[in-house]
Amino acid sequence: PQIVKRGTPGTGVLVVDSRPTGADVFVDGKRVGRTPLTTEPLALGEHAIHLDLAGYKRWASSVRITSGEHSRIAASLEP
Repeated sequence: PQIVKRGTPGTGVLVVDSRPTGADVFVDGKRVGRTPLTTEPLALGEHAIHLDLAGYKRWASSVRITSGEHSRIAASLEP
């Protein structure tokens, strides 16, 4: 994903939580951390998101990042 400096105009932040926690979070195919997670600022627009956790099915979605906002995702992973 395109990651930019904090406070840069035209960015937003993604907050990701999962049940169970500890899932690897990928934004546009790049690993950005583990749940629970607040990302560094991301470029505006649509981003592909997926979560991986051993023993669970991959969870995938997309999210629209809007300027100055915290976009939130809560994923329930299935065994």
